[in-house]
Amino acid sequence: MSSLNVLVIIFLSILTGVQPVLYRFIPEDADIFTDCADRPEFGGFSDLADVRGMTFSSDGDGMIHASGTASVLWNIEQTDRVTMDVELKKYGRGSWHQTFLSLKVFDFCKDMRDTNSVLYDTFGKYIVLKEGEQAPCFGKDVKYQLEQSVKSESDVKGVNMEGRHKLVVILHAYDKYNQRRPDSICVEIPGEIIKV
Repeated sequence: MSSLNVLVIIFLSILTGVQPVLYRFIPEDADIFTDCADRPEFGGFSDLADVRGMTFSSDGDGMIHASGTASVLWNIEQTDRVTMDVELKKYGRGSWHQTFLSLKVFDFCKDMRDTNSVLYDTFGKYIVLKEGEQAPCFGKDVKYQLEQSVKSESDVKGVNMEGRHKLVVILHAYDKYNQRRPDSICVEIPGEIIKV
């Protein structure tokens, strides 16, 4: 057996033997969302939604609560296809760096209705609907009644996640001809990740 094979086996046995660590994300801002400072050409949260009818809170147990009515302000049609790019970035040595965590959604409306998708688990299932009603797609003046409580904790294995982070969310809308609309949205959720 070559020495490289032995090193690979040792490395893999260390990784599989590592116990998961519980981390908690603590939002930096009580409003949760901020506009992307490095994307001035994009609209921000105030261009996306009116959340004056909602309340946001977080507790000491890592739960983030959101309830009430939000109205879409973004000037798009309900028939538009909305894409979403999500990246977790970590602050270090004076600048933001990409981490290994990212998510790409090619059809926001389809995924928020799909019970097997990450987007459904984080957004779609918290939309209050009447029996048999389907969640409406994003579009100007669409209203969502939300009752959401999200645990901002996760088990991570083999990687130190502590430190200042931000979740960057970029939304693009495409019309029925698959032409990108000019007014994209960029919001971020800055905060601290701590070991619990």
